[in-house]
Amino acid sequence: MGDRWLLRGAEIITCDPEQADLPRGDVLVEDGRIVAMGPQLHAGDCRIVDLSGKLLLPGLIDAHRHTWQTPLRALGADWTVMDYLAAVRVKLSPAFQPEDLHAANLAGALEALDAGITTLVDYSHCVESPAHADAALTALEDSGIRALFAYGYAAGPQQSTALPTPASRLQDARRLRSTRLASDSGRVRMGIALTEMQVPWEQSRAEILSARELGVPITAHCSAWPVSGPSEVQRMAAEGLLGPDVLFVHCTWSSDEDLRRIADSGGAVAVTPETELQMGMGFPVTGRALRAGVRTTLGCDVVSSNGGDLFTAMRLALQVERARAHEKDGLSRVLALKAARMLPMVTLDAAEALGLGRVTGSLRPGKDADLIVLAADALNLTPLNRPRDAVVLQAHAGNVESVMVRGRWAKFQGALVDVDLATVRRRVIEARDAVLARVGGPDALLRGRADLSAHWDMGGGAKDA
Repeated sequence: MGDRWLLRGAEIITCDPEQADLPRGDVLVEDGRIVAMGPQLHAGDCRIVDLSGKLLLPGLIDAHRHTWQTPLRALGADWTVMDYLAAVRVKLSPAFQPEDLHAANLAGALEALDAGITTLVDYSHCVESPAHADAALTALEDSGIRALFAYGYAAGPQQSTALPTPASRLQDARRLRSTRLASDSGRVRMGIALTEMQVPWEQSRAEILSARELGVPITAHCSAWPVSGPSEVQRMAAEGLLGPDVLFVHCTWSSDEDLRRIADSGGAVAVTPETELQMGMGFPVTGRALRAGVRTTLGCDVVSSNGGDLFTAMRLALQVERARAHEKDGLSRVLALKAARMLPMVTLDAAEALGLGRVTGSLRPGKDADLIVLAADALNLTPLNRPRDAVVLQAHAGNVESVMVRGRWAKFQGALVDVDLATVRRRVIEARDAVLARVGGPDALLRGRADLSAHWDMGGGAKDA
């Protein structure tokens, strides 16, 4: 990489248990890594960026995003989970072509970077062919973001001619693992996103064992509504398949026992509060997961319904948990969940959940330079009295001035770097128009809602809106 940067004079939030925050300090970046931190560093020949009046902190980590849904922005503003499944998973997903997926993933990843997200888990369950997988992966690489490309094993409602069987999907994942995603040190790494475990258990077991064979992290939707039979966690626990490589998503209907099982296994949970609250999945599991000792992270989930920034996710998760405590206890004398506890969920805890804790998630010498600069001199952050609390409760995506990933500026002083935004916008609009035209337009999206039982066990959640 070759660049040396001295980031001077910022108020530094390290999010690292062994590195104290600095009211005013410098960070020296060389060859993509942090090599020194402290007040008034002397670094010799390097490029200096004056960050006086700014906040410097680790890049945020989105632990769950369906990036391919970027062209569908706000179409689901009033959708329940049944509406979402009918419109997006049954109707729209099969209509995406590889070029649509590339446009979607590129725009979505750039949106994340613009909002201070340096790492995301792309839960890519729109893989209709090897070409789809390649296009989605290429877009992540093109964007400059750090990502876990979680190859989605879920099949669409109609049989794919290119990937007609579960076994063919496993084989295509092996293709990527042996070629483009062979390295575990690349900026984009491989993961596996499981099919919802309402298929025959033999298929779920094969998918889990496939991920273990490939040596990649696993992520899975889990207990997002009440269903009949054993839970996903129960099934995996019964066969010894839980582990620290599994990131469960939602878990709003998980029992306390299931959460303890996840904690004991070293696994993690990704809470997506905005989606869960809107779609009727139940209350976010944030507090119960923390009390069970589960490593807890946050995700934006779907911009087809809600926003794509983690500042909103932190606030919602925190305040919903506080509201539930008030409801239970009356007028609480103490707020048990502290604001500053939310910041690790989108930094170091998320990095640890993805197996990246030695690489990113906090600011310390030796880690990659994944960091963001916030305008602490903006009116909504002035005066800056309690920096960590202010980031959680008062900052927003518009405060993100600069973003660095592996020592490279992805956004600098308010603008994305080396990005033709006009072309990105044009292509994602074209993708939206093409996909909607293939399904008969927006008015056709919710047709077939009554047929969801053919694809999912909706259990107790299958109630009319």
